[in-house]
Order: sequence, then structure tokens, then C-alpha cells
Amino acid sequence: MATPEPSGGLSFRREDLGLLALVALVWGSAYIFIKQGLVYGASPLLFAGARYGLSALAFFALAAAQGVAWPQRRAAGVSALIGGTLIIGGYGGLLYWGEQYTTGGYAAVLASTAPILTVAIAFVLLPNERLGARGLAGMALGLLGAVILVAPQLFGSAVGTWPGPLYVGGAYVAAALGTVLLRRYGGGAQGLWQIGAQFGASAVLLLAVAAVLPVPESLPLSEGVVLCLVALVGLSSVLGYFGYFRLHHRVGPVRANLVAYLAPITGLFVGSGLFGEPFTLYELAGFAIVLVGVTLVLLERARPAPAAAR
Repeated sequence: MATPEPSGGLSFRREDLGLLALVALVWGSAYIFIKQGLVYGASPLLFAGARYGLSALAFFALAAAQGVAWPQRRAAGVSALIGGTLIIGGYGGLLYWGEQYTTGGYAAVLASTAPILTVAIAFVLLPNERLGARGLAGMALGLLGAVILVAPQLFGSAVGTWPGPLYVGGAYVAAALGTVLLRRYGGGAQGLWQIGAQFGASAVLLLAVAAVLPVPESLPLSEGVVLCLVALVGLSSVLGYFGYFRLHHRVGPVRANLVAYLAPITGLFVGSGLFGEPFTLYELAGFAIVLVGVTLVLLERARPAPAAAR
């Protein structure tokens, strides 16, 4: 039996907006720590696997400290299977690997396709979460604004070789498919034990792939790599994924994945605040268009599913 939606589910409330902003902030900043970890000599799959393994331990410790009840075996298994292989493992592995071949700007463009991919998959699997004309217009504007945000980077440098876009695009397909499947089969909110199981399964998956690939892997425990891991585990994993899965349960995957439109904006503020990078007219225009698009989606309320799809 499906878990009933919480009151106000699929519509944004004040707490939901706060969660959306928090996830956008910590996930947008994560690109800095991922890039620096790779610069310090960490191999992509070992770096991602170590992060996810430590994140699993962190979530298990939080669950035990708070006395959270064990989830049902089926709920934990579904979380580990879908979240571990698609939302976290598949997404993280393909993203870390793909960034070896392409620029951050191009990766950001591909990231902005995640909400559109989610809408397309949800149209088939989640009829009660389909967007109306206003919501779809907001999604299109968000995609346009996200492309404009990173246009200066794309025109200013090469986007790398063809494997980069292929792997990074695959990462967002995996994440979009996983979020929709988890919504349909996950059985409700993802608690600390379930999220920990997802991270644990993803760590096992990525470390196993790293062990069988015929390429050298390394994870130097230098100060730089350790600091990047601490930041990624504490901020991007614990705060970011807990906030995302809570938002995913409250408003659905289509609206939760609006974070992909907001992450480039976070990158702009981080770049300007930490590195003194000026805003350009392209970025200001993209910022405004993204805000308009996101606002249209936020104003769209859930519609009842067609009778045949119930």
C-alpha cells in the first residue's frame, strides 16, 4: 500500500523553500571540493567511493544517536537498490569520471537538464505529479536561464573531448530515473537508516568498479584530500542529501530537482565571493530568467491524477 502524501504534499511551503535553498548551496559548493580533491591527486572512483562510505557511517551514527527505529526490510532494500545504484552511485560515479574530460561549465549545462529529464520520466511513471502549462513553461525558462548562466565559460574555453558530455549526461539520466523510481516504489520518506543504506550500497558499487577497471587508482591521504572529504561528507552528503530526500518526499521529484537550476547560481556567488570573479551581463540575465522559471514552477500546485492512472 502506498504511503499517503503529507498534508500539502507536492506544493511548496516555507520550510520547503528553505530546504531547496540549503541543498542548492551545499551541492553547488561541492563542485569546488570535488575539483580540488582531483587536483590533489585523488582518483575519481576511489574519491567518490571513500566519500560515500564515510557518508554512510555518518548517517548510521546519526540514526543510532537519535534512536531512530529500524526501517522495514523491504523499505531499506528498495532504498539501497534504487538510491545506491542510480541516485548516488550511478550519478556520482559517472559525474566524477566525466569531469576528467570536460569543463565545469559544460557539466553545469548538462546538470540543468535534470529537471526536464525528471518531468519526462515522471510523465510516464507518476501521473499525479505532471505539471501543467505554467509549470512546464517554468521548466523551459529554468533550462534557458541555466544555459545563459554558463554561456561565458562555454564560449571562453573548449568543452573537452566527447567522453565528458557522454558520462556527465549519463549521470543526470541516472539521477532523474532514480528519483522517480524511488518516489513510486520507496514507500514514503527516506529516514537516516535508508539514506545511510543508499550511501553504503553506492560505496560498495564504486569501489568494486574501481577494483576491476584496468586503470591505476589512488587516494593520497594528504591534508588537501582529507579536508575535501570532510567538507563533502559533512556538507554535501549529510546536509545536502538529507535535505534533498526530505524535499523529495514532501513535494515530489519533479519539484525537488529544481535544485539543478539553482546550483549554477550558487557557483556564481561562490566564485564572486571567494575568488572575486565579476558578474557579467550574461550571468545577470540568466539569474533573472532562472528565478522567473523557478517561481512559475513553485506557483503550480499538484493536480489530481486521471482516474485511469490511480
